Amino acid sequence: MMLFSLVSFVKRGKNRKKVFDALDKPMMPSELVMKIYSKSSNTYFNIVSRALAELKSKNLVEVVNPKDKTGRIYQKTKLGNDVMKKLKILE
Repeated sequence: MMLFSLVSFVKRGKNRKKVFDALDKPMMPSELVMKIYSKSSNTYFNIVSRALAELKSKNLVEVVNPKDKTGRIYQKTKLGNDVMKKLKILE
């Protein structure tokens, strides 16, 4: 049941869902901005960073290099991959 509450959490946030879908391999926030919006902007960077922080708070994504302050790389956790599988089934 907890898995469905996490699926709901991802689906409720339009930007969270975009970021979660786009994170198909380990990526930096700037790479996600370019992949999702096809252009770089501080506004988009803030949106992506906030969505990543929200996803990280639910253990759906993790930082691969947590000691680095810039150039952090994010990837889905095992739980995140399980949630992604459920999302694909429900869509």
